[in-house]
Amino acid sequence: RETTIPLYFRVAETLRGRILNQAYRPGSILPSEKELAKEFGVSLITIRKAMDLLVREDLVARRRGVGTRVLASNHGRLPIKLSGNFRDWFDSVSGKLQGLEAQVLEMGLVECPERVARALGVEEGAVVWRMKRVRRYKGEAISYYVNYGPKDLANLVTPSDFAKRSFLEVFQERFKVKLARLEQMVEATVADMDVASILGVEFGSPLFFVENIYYTKKGRPIEVTHMFYRGDRYVYRASIDMLAGGS
Repeated sequence: RETTIPLYFRVAETLRGRILNQAYRPGSILPSEKELAKEFGVSLITIRKAMDLLVREDLVARRRGVGTRVLASNHGRLPIKLSGNFRDWFDSVSGKLQGLEAQVLEMGLVECPERVARALGVEEGAVVWRMKRVRRYKGEAISYYVNYGPKDLANLVTPSDFAKRSFLEVFQERFKVKLARLEQMVEATVADMDVASILGVEFGSPLFFVENIYYTKKGRPIEVTHMFYRGDRYVYRASIDMLAGGS
């Protein structure tokens, strides 16, 4: 069956799996580019692009005359924790623990898209506030966020407010509201041309798409966040208490 996933990414995923499963152990030297090209039936250019990806993820290091060595510490993917604890989840996605840098790309009033209108319980085309941001790890764009909220936010916040603080912190403080519940939906998707350009990946690259809908104590949906996480830079990790409510 035809796939939209780039060939170099599929090669990188296979090599990453071998590294994480320790088929290639820390400190070992990977097969040569020619050997890998022959094994996968691809060009040297494809192998080099796959290797570039693994280098950026700190999984391997190249050294001229020696080869490509597997690193002892694998920092390739940043974990997003799925659990009943909001603080655990928030710390993992906010980037504070990993030292991520956030940049506001755009902020202003727009007509509400149909999907967001359904989530917020407003008419399609109603005016809402929107902010687009990108998060970077070691200078590399790895996630893209689009926040939608009440239009009054336009008079309450500026891009500089989000230089050091999270959206949720600023939103609750400035809008004088306490968020009580979060509904989250996660799905696999691929990068369209717009998102690919922002994240610096190829069209069709795998992504996690996450939609968060935030509710007030009275049960009113008040904010929607759409998040796009690069599939090569994030992994979802769940913690489930088997003793609570189980049989």
